[in-house]
Amino acid sequence: MDDWKTSFFIAYKSIMRGNKSMLALMIFILALSFLNMMFISGVMSGIWSSEQGLVINLLTADVTVTPQQQPTLKQFIDNEQELRARIQTIPGVVATVRHYLLAGSLSFDKDKNGQYKSISGVITGIDPSQDASVFVEQPLLEGQELSPDDTDQIVLSSAIAGGYGSIERSNTDLGGARVGDKIQVTYSNGVQRIYTVKGIYNDVGGMNETFITAKEAESVLGVSDSASQILVKTDLAKAPVAYYQDRIQAMAPNLVVQNYTSLLGSVASFGKALNVISGIVGAISVAVAAITIFVLIYVNAINKRRQIGILKAIGIKRHIIVNAYVLQSLFYTFCGLAIGAIAVFGLLVPALIAWPIPILAPLMYLTLSFSALGVSISIVAFAVAGYLAGRIPALMVAKEDILTAIWG
Repeated sequence: MDDWKTSFFIAYKSIMRGNKSMLALMIFILALSFLNMMFISGVMSGIWSSEQGLVINLLTADVTVTPQQQPTLKQFIDNEQELRARIQTIPGVVATVRHYLLAGSLSFDKDKNGQYKSISGVITGIDPSQDASVFVEQPLLEGQELSPDDTDQIVLSSAIAGGYGSIERSNTDLGGARVGDKIQVTYSNGVQRIYTVKGIYNDVGGMNETFITAKEAESVLGVSDSASQILVKTDLAKAPVAYYQDRIQAMAPNLVVQNYTSLLGSVASFGKALNVISGIVGAISVAVAAITIFVLIYVNAINKRRQIGILKAIGIKRHIIVNAYVLQSLFYTFCGLAIGAIAVFGLLVPALIAWPIPILAPLMYLTLSFSALGVSISIVAFAVAGYLAGRIPALMVAKEDILTAIWG
């Protein structure tokens, strides 16, 4: 205990009698290093969270149920109303909807001269009155949403309609379809229908979806009370998504039940790339902090070799001197951490919550996202770097014998 008191005393005197400008500069550099690491990490995590949320809110929901594959392959989920009613008895399930997925070819005669432009795609049959309970409504550029009883109406994405400056799909849009135009759809089962474009939505998410009503889809397919998929929205604050997946699977053991993590596809690789970038930037920030502390402590120790020699001559143990420099290093480190944390969590995070940066407005905005584990790892990494950056140069100088240190 007395040794540590002596180390604290030496460290305190060294800090108080040191160059205050250098002290402020050191702490400022460390604060910037921590701020840089946390900001980049928060941005990467925020982008990934926003991208993941966009896919969930527009396409997959939290849990997706699809028709059975074993022991026999089925095209549809039967008795979907009964199954959805059972799923909705699970505590934490917010809502469910059904979708029909139909393959077809859309054709449009823009100039009314018999020259049709055709594209292929998936046409989704929805229950308009229920879909908003699970998915975020994409804003319409013109027209209206579908009504449950619409059987001769269709809603197109801006990318499929063409001419709205949305995500470009070379040679795969209709060339400028507008509300009120007639679209001919030929389904994969040979059924052919003529629809009036009722609405065109702003496809900022690049989903390229076309919608008809579930009632119309059942007419085309010749089925009822069925679904190509059932999509489930849950309260993830009450339980993890795997819990809901397991409960639903137990209710329908023959159906395929997947949660959003297994449905992200190429988006998942995007998330992994962001994590790698965040890790590299974090390592660089920690290295910068460690090198900064190392240089300061080493130069400080070299300049005080005579004092170190005198301290050793009067009986101060080597480890006391080393610990004094380690304490100095940790003081700089934690001051930098404190200022950097205040800047991140006291200024940047609230600012981006109040004024989020639009990525795909109005559906996707950038905010800073952090996990408790990630923040803890960053703080520990900085503290360890500060400890080593103080201890190593102190050991290098303190190991000199007394006469060499005193004479320089």
